[in-house]
Amino acid sequence: MNAPETFRVPGPSERSAGSNDRGIHAIVPAYRAQEYIGKCIKGLRDAGFRDDEIIVVDDCSPDQTAQTVRSLGIEPVALAENVGAAEARNAGAAVSNADILLFVDCDVVVQSDVRDRVAAFFASASSYSAVFGSYDNSPECRSPVSRFRNLLHRQVHVESRGDAVTFWTGCGAIRRESFEAVGGFDSEQRMMEDVRLGLKLHALGRKIRLDPAIQGKHLKRWTLSSMFRTDLFDRAIPWTRLLRTRIGRASSYALNLSLRGRISGIAVAGTLLGCAVAVIQPFVGLATVLGSFGLLIWANRSFLRELLRISGPAQAMLAVPLLWLHYCAACLGFAYARLKP
Repeated sequence: MNAPETFRVPGPSERSAGSNDRGIHAIVPAYRAQEYIGKCIKGLRDAGFRDDEIIVVDDCSPDQTAQTVRSLGIEPVALAENVGAAEARNAGAAVSNADILLFVDCDVVVQSDVRDRVAAFFASASSYSAVFGSYDNSPECRSPVSRFRNLLHRQVHVESRGDAVTFWTGCGAIRRESFEAVGGFDSEQRMMEDVRLGLKLHALGRKIRLDPAIQGKHLKRWTLSSMFRTDLFDRAIPWTRLLRTRIGRASSYALNLSLRGRISGIAVAGTLLGCAVAVIQPFVGLATVLGSFGLLIWANRSFLRELLRISGPAQAMLAVPLLWLHYCAACLGFAYARLKP
């Protein structure tokens, strides 16, 4: 496959008329993905995708990503410069003429039933434009931080199942007609481009479904620093800026903006306030800190119970300070984006 000269989403009359395959194509943007891409492709093959239904877009990776893909018998869409995930996904969509576009992150291994589940959903839910799933409950990396971060992401999706106003490209599918209706992914949105696409679909009255039964295994390794940086710069700040746009103002009830998250933010602020008060009134400050941690635990009790069931008491106890750090990054990002749009 050759990269198109431009990455806008082609209209119906511009797509290739030579192929009679109007089914589902998997589109995988890949950058510095040599560690993961082989497992990702194997997962898609195990799910029933033929090689000509798997479109890997190498976003000018400096490592061996493109060579690894070729060694597996798939010719990647090779971009001449690094353009970011949004534009890379648009490039993949531009060389596909399938009716359904399944976007999969390069560090995700889809379960073997994903193709069948996606096909069945669109066959039975004609009024829906898109569907996305969640991570499974057994991330590959077993380190405490990685398990916490991946399982927390899963829990948000599980608790938010049903109709949604956002989209997720970790493992999410969309009808081509709807993808074209919103102009694909916004190339200027370097982070949270999938959320923005979902908000645009919602603004047009297109229906989106979150079905946690559509699952993939996350391969990413998390550290404390990478988790904090991602939550701050790649999640909280772009999320807050999206909410200040026209399409974002009506989404205060959207994914990641639950009452649980807001209460957790209050708990984080309470602990910081308690630490400040403790300098003058130690007993009052300590009581405030302990009460705030209690509020954080109460707000996230369903996640902590699930973590206890899956990983045991040590992981559940460690999750409390990790939750605090996660929501601290969210609060800092919100404040920064509000003060400096």
